[in-house]
Amino acid sequence: MLSMQKIIVFGTVLGVIVLVGIGMFYALNAPRTAPKTYPADKGPNFIDVTSYPAEMQESYNLFTNKCSRCHTVARPINSTFTSEEWRQYVYKMMRKPGSGLKPKTAEEIIEFLIYDAQHRERNTE
Repeated sequence: MLSMQKIIVFGTVLGVIVLVGIGMFYALNAPRTAPKTYPADKGPNFIDVTSYPAEMQESYNLFTNKCSRCHTVARPINSTFTSEEWRQYVYKMMRKPGSGLKPKTAEEIIEFLIYDAQHRERNTE
């Protein structure tokens, strides 16, 4: 004969299993939403940095490596933010889980984005 303590433990374990199963069922059947896209996502996804100083070329590689973790690099490449807007945007991205951005890395990316905004001719077609 089962003791009352074993019945309670068995009931609790069974309840947890049922709840996890119900949660998985709903999670697997939840509607999938497409990732957000922005007009900037449809533009070019690279920058010809061959005329940029070596330091900026290295920063470009860091930028493409880090920023492509969360979205296309076309998004920042085709955005026309001011220096302060770049700073705010990159620090906002730094706070997102999985971004891999640390303050020093973020600053290097911000410096690149500001340099690029000041030196690259944008296609205005």
